[in-house]
Amino acid sequence: MMNFKTSSGKRWAVVLSGGDGERMRAFVRKRLGRSRPKQYCAFTGRRTMLEHTLDRAVAVAGPSRVVTVINPDHRIFLERPRRLNVPGCLIVQPRRCDTGPGVFLPLTVVAARDPEAVVAVMPSDHFIHPKERFQAALDEAFGLAERHHERIVLLAARPDSAEPDYGWITPGARVSGSRAFLVDSFKEKPGPEEAAALHRRGGLWNTMLVVARATALWEAAREFLPAMLARFALLRTHLGTPGEPQALELAYRSMPCVNFSRDLLEHAAARTVVLPLRGVNWSDWGRPQRVLRTLEEIDAASTLEEGVHVS
Repeated sequence: MMNFKTSSGKRWAVVLSGGDGERMRAFVRKRLGRSRPKQYCAFTGRRTMLEHTLDRAVAVAGPSRVVTVINPDHRIFLERPRRLNVPGCLIVQPRRCDTGPGVFLPLTVVAARDPEAVVAVMPSDHFIHPKERFQAALDEAFGLAERHHERIVLLAARPDSAEPDYGWITPGARVSGSRAFLVDSFKEKPGPEEAAALHRRGGLWNTMLVVARATALWEAAREFLPAMLARFALLRTHLGTPGEPQALELAYRSMPCVNFSRDLLEHAAARTVVLPLRGVNWSDWGRPQRVLRTLEEIDAASTLEEGVHVS
């Protein structure tokens, strides 16, 4: 049972660490000599991708307002080969159901503790550098979400190719008084031809870095994912009570797989704004070639020192 200490209107961070990284499995085994999900790997230095993500989360939300979600069989990776420090609240989701439940399980905990929370959703398998510029962009996104209560803020990267494996955001009119734009459309993993067209038209890559009030995400799911949300709404009423474990098991019983980007963000374009990252090197390290390309672009031996970053 989770211990509850309520607050109001604070900044929170949800760290997603439930992926298994099937596409990276062979690469990780060859490079590191053992199999483990990529977020629990240190590709340079000693610190894992998860640890660098947690550092960024703590910097923006403070250690007590970080909520990290993992899979049941991931506990061993937090202990070996060394113990990782996970601040705040650690949640073990009962089973894998894709990124929709992966986001809304920790969001349910945040909303129960702080109904007015402003939340950053942060995947733990991204390379982001430099940290200072990213933190400035994240702070800017928080400011947007705090001013525009109903909006979902998407941090986006400027593409250098017509990558069909990412989500694509088509920006519209500029949001008054900011660098952000309204979102005309969102397309998750388009085909190669459509990705090329989106690239030509000035589309941006979705980074899956999202900042919004918990209420804005909750209302978007109420409209587009009502069946999934009903499960978490019921769970929310039992958090912090003796009935919590049973309620969690019930919520995940026959839970469908729901993709946060494809099944929610793609449909909620009218509710979203996009904030392009500026001066930030971002890459989703979901494929070996992306890791190798990033490490080739920088001098891994001298630039990526421990504490500078790999995440």
